Amino acid sequence: MLNRARLARRRLLHADGRAFRQRRDGGDTVTRAADISCVFRIHLARVRREAGPFLLAALVFPSAMYLFAVAVGGAEVAHDESRLRLLAGSVVFSLSLTSISWLGYLLLENRFTGRLKLFATLPLAPSSYVFGVLVFALAQAALGTTTLLLVGRALGVPLRPNVALLVLVVVLTILCLCGLGVIIASRARSFSEGSLLTDTLGAGLVLLAPVYYAPEMMPRALRVFAQLLPTTYAARAVQTTLAGGHDIGGELLALGLMAVATLALGFRLMKWRED
Repeated sequence: MLNRARLARRRLLHADGRAFRQRRDGGDTVTRAADISCVFRIHLARVRREAGPFLLAALVFPSAMYLFAVAVGGAEVAHDESRLRLLAGSVVFSLSLTSISWLGYLLLENRFTGRLKLFATLPLAPSSYVFGVLVFALAQAALGTTTLLLVGRALGVPLRPNVALLVLVVVLTILCLCGLGVIIASRARSFSEGSLLTDTLGAGLVLLAPVYYAPEMMPRALRVFAQLLPTTYAARAVQTTLAGGHDIGGELLALGLMAVATLALGFRLMKWRED
């Protein structure tokens, strides 16, 4: 009888402990989600106050590059496949500018104006800051990509998008390019140096890649290097998904590996508290 009572009491205590741990873990999850949402809304509020640079990077420059490439190409880009390739290039251009140039600028500003120190003094886990920034980057990408596709349809570009694969490509591209922006923002010795590097890399990764022109037009040595750029894989994958295709396994694998590598290195280099 005593043994049965002792066993029942032990089971009750174990059950109470499990319930307590579940409540605690659930509370931590809710708190973490609230922290991520807070970081996201802080950066979103800054974009609402400074909408001009974001619109230039996400919409104006990529749309202008599409129109410029169509005008320069003339009859060579009059057929649907070429126009689809140019639109895919503009989508990748938008992702590169918003992920590296614009987001990198915001991260540099957080670091060199003391905002990152302010975040560090709050009861906020570094991982919540990281995920808040990534959610903000994905929201920017969704807005920019959707608007560019609407612009392309208005200009007569034939679109039969494979939406699920297109979303996956955009997410992997954003994660990969965000990692590069974080690396620059973490290692820059000054705000001006970091701004110059993010602007150069944001545009350079697109201009050096065979995005707005065929690979055969590049010098052979540069062609080998350009084929390894993340923007090259992203442009091919975006073009395929906009045409309704799905044969992008190699591009997804490459973008996924690059995203893991750049994000791991970037957030390892990021100092939550400056010395």
